Amino acid sequence: MSLPANAADPVFVGGTGRSGTHAGAQLVGAHPCYRYINREVRFHSDKGGLGDLISGRVGMKRFLARMRGHWWHRNRPEGREGGLHGIVPQERFEGALAGFERSFEADRIGAARDLTRALLDPLAEAAGKPSWVEQSTRTVAAAQHLVAMFPSCRLIHMVRDGRDVACSLVSLPWGPDSLLGGIARWERQLRAADAGAHGIPADRLLEMQLEDLVVRDREGSYNRLLGFLGVEDAPEMRAHFQNRMVAGNANLARWQLDLSEHQQGELTRAYERSLESLSRDGIRSADVLVKRAGLGQARQRRGSPLARRLPSVFRR
Repeated sequence: MSLPANAADPVFVGGTGRSGTHAGAQLVGAHPCYRYINREVRFHSDKGGLGDLISGRVGMKRFLARMRGHWWHRNRPEGREGGLHGIVPQERFEGALAGFERSFEADRIGAARDLTRALLDPLAEAAGKPSWVEQSTRTVAAAQHLVAMFPSCRLIHMVRDGRDVACSLVSLPWGPDSLLGGIARWERQLRAADAGAHGIPADRLLEMQLEDLVVRDREGSYNRLLGFLGVEDAPEMRAHFQNRMVAGNANLARWQLDLSEHQQGELTRAYERSLESLSRDGIRSADVLVKRAGLGQARQRRGSPLARRLPSVFRR
């Protein structure tokens, strides 16, 4: 199958940790045009990665050490292995790095693009697909250099209620040690994504609410995704959407199920403070999250900054 004219090539999915990035990427990867990269490759978006190398914030020696170290093979706290070693043969990996090092100074952005394609394009080709979709948490934060590298790429920003994110994070070995720490991490990552997306063309970024995709606006969200990617619906992707992208698999509102009433109250107050700060600073996702969560109504009478920003339809 060939890629339609003006279709996304490639696709990057990012968002805060536990926001549905894997689910979103798997949905795109169910389409015949995109091979799902089932590892977070990270060298293109992490701090110290390609963006920092291109800008001169890190040197080639440090970047290559990281490529052959953490981004090649890492042991994850939950016992699983991560890294490129699981999807890229070492001979191809080393050959791509050698070519990258030789050509980098002559054309930094072109060399970065060639390195990424040398590592990931063969995976799509082996699957008989013309392009690929990759998910790493920081891809939206790295949007500016990714768009420079891949002018035809699209980025999908998965956004989820921060209370659900916090509950999910604290259950993981590498997560924060408290729900408040989870909210703080969620806010930091949302700010980083907003900063990274600043100034990129509007048609290169789609923000998707996980809750919309699986419950509130399923068909509308699905059709917006297809239009954004520039591809037609396909039976394989439709089947994945109908069978896998469902509320039971998304752990929606887990903060209400997992926490006591007192804990819910404490978490919601912290979440509201975080949303007030994000909204005040103009972070693009904040106002939608406020509306979705129904927050701020109790503060309306006190005239809080958050309440004043709510449209009249959300006021009582």
